[in-house]
Amino acid sequence: MVQIVDISQSLYRIWSVGLRVIRQTKRDRRTVVALIINPIILMLLIGYAFSGTFTGINLGIVELNMGPVQENVLNHLQASNIFSITYLASESEARKLISDETLNGVVVLGKDEIGLILDGTSPQVAGSIVTVVEAGMQAAAMQILSQSPAPAQLPTITQHYVYGYDLEVKDSVGPALLGVTIFFFTSLNTTIGFLRERLQGTLEKVMVSPLNRMELVSGYILAYLVLSIAQSVITFVILVVGFKVPIGGNLLAVLVIVVLLSAGSLSFGAVLSNFVTTEFQVMQLNPVVTFPQTILSGAWVPIQSIPDWLRPLSYIFPLTYASDALKLTLLKGASLTDILYPDIFALLIFFVVTFFVATFMIKKEIA
Repeated sequence: MVQIVDISQSLYRIWSVGLRVIRQTKRDRRTVVALIINPIILMLLIGYAFSGTFTGINLGIVELNMGPVQENVLNHLQASNIFSITYLASESEARKLISDETLNGVVVLGKDEIGLILDGTSPQVAGSIVTVVEAGMQAAAMQILSQSPAPAQLPTITQHYVYGYDLEVKDSVGPALLGVTIFFFTSLNTTIGFLRERLQGTLEKVMVSPLNRMELVSGYILAYLVLSIAQSVITFVILVVGFKVPIGGNLLAVLVIVVLLSAGSLSFGAVLSNFVTTEFQVMQLNPVVTFPQTILSGAWVPIQSIPDWLRPLSYIFPLTYASDALKLTLLKGASLTDILYPDIFALLIFFVVTFFVATFMIKKEIA
């Protein structure tokens, strides 16, 4: 009997603790809203982004010798709604446009060969081009077999890669993963750091010193920047040594990208810290501002596979430009001058804007 009473009292105490936590959470309106809204936003984004079909793939066509098979393949490409087609005069022009990032691939329609010139740094995009061309060839073969008892010899399909002939999906995702890691952990650590400084009253104490607000924010960013670069180096070494992600460009360009993205993420974290009052709220808020960028920036899936109505959002996120710059540098050997516009320019704008917003918001709160 005593044991039953002890168990019932223990269960009652457990229930009391749980009830107290629930009541405290109910009083925190920001947390309640985050708990309800966050999963809805994230699941809708993930569902729409990953269920989309490829559109807006820039494809070049070179017509060298047009026979019935070549015409059938061309008609198949034109009928597909995933390509934006450009007609070219020569194969050399095609290779140049792929190198310049103008085209994702080119189909050369020859007499005995249909050549595919592809940018292999995005295996999913290259695979979509190959799939449609092969479907056109199959349709042509069926048509020939139905019309002639002695079918003509079909041209062969060959694939040539301007970049990334032996790249796998993990190689194309690797550089973007570096950007995602930097943004996620840097903004998270800074948001928590500034929140603690505010709750402990450290910011108010510092403000009575000769430091002005810009110097204050700059000092915090400098300190966290050292930690962020250390994290970036660790992630970079794991990608290169552990997962064999190739290094095609110079490390100076990579360093510039990392520093700009880290600085912008730090400033962004300082801005976010003004909208939270507890660390639990930080953990609820951070995924909402990080995951949409991860999903829509081209880090996991190519931007061409994101639905048209969602795609404009991709171009307002800094992670889109960081991912693109890291891919160009590591996989294509781009130099710093090659990625100045729009990637470096966009990251610089992101840092400048978030830095001054962070400075203004600290001034507004403390003044």
